[in-house]
Amino acid sequence: MTHPPQPLLEVEKLTLDLSGRRILENINLAVAPGEFLGVIGPNGGGKTSLLRVLLGVLQPSAGRVRWAHASDGGRPHLGYVPQRGGLDRSYPLSACEIVKQGRSGARPLFGAARREVAALAEQLLHRVGLVEHAEAPFVHLSGGQQRRCLLARALMDSPSVLLLDEPTAGVDTEGQQQFCAILRELSEQGITIALVSHDIPLITKYAHRIACLGVTLHWHGAADALEQHTVLDAYRCELERYQVGEKRITSSGPHFHGGKHCL
Repeated sequence: MTHPPQPLLEVEKLTLDLSGRRILENINLAVAPGEFLGVIGPNGGGKTSLLRVLLGVLQPSAGRVRWAHASDGGRPHLGYVPQRGGLDRSYPLSACEIVKQGRSGARPLFGAARREVAALAEQLLHRVGLVEHAEAPFVHLSGGQQRRCLLARALMDSPSVLLLDEPTAGVDTEGQQQFCAILRELSEQGITIALVSHDIPLITKYAHRIACLGVTLHWHGAADALEQHTVLDAYRCELERYQVGEKRITSSGPHFHGGKHCL
């Protein structure tokens, strides 16, 4: 009998309170090595906060996060792509120089070490389809190219897990598809992926499993098994929370239309 692989990540009864507000409540999920997990849900549903807990930036109020096979007894080597990249768009750096910044350690590099880093940066730019733009100023790249450049930067330290917070927001459809296809290839090569996205049709096309967050975990299962009513329930609960707070909401919840979801 073949046993399923031991989870790389287990989140157990995770609750997070910030400034007197419940952000996450009783979250339970497991992620296998090499799995591509898509995280969806309404604004304010706790998606970014969950990533911050996994990164260790936020400490849970209750419950725990357990990583398997972590070399230091804590977390495996994590790569992170934030929502906006954290870069001054006027900073005069080339795509290759941006990618090199992903190498940890502040010491200047010389000789063989410098050549090794340059070779790795070129390899990663090729991997994300940007090698021809290696010397182009980062600010001259399209939105989709910039996100792929930041992905290459996150890969410079060879992480075993990649956490990405809405990296395709504001990118055209072709760029989104290209970005997620790269993530799927990385997962097939053994890198575990957790991607936060508002584009439900996109993420269900590429992810293996989906976690639908709306403070609580509304659903966690195979991407191809996600049903519309599950998403509606998650978004409707969020709208009800706003209504309880005496905020006027005119929409009754999200709906799928022409392959997209609306709120």
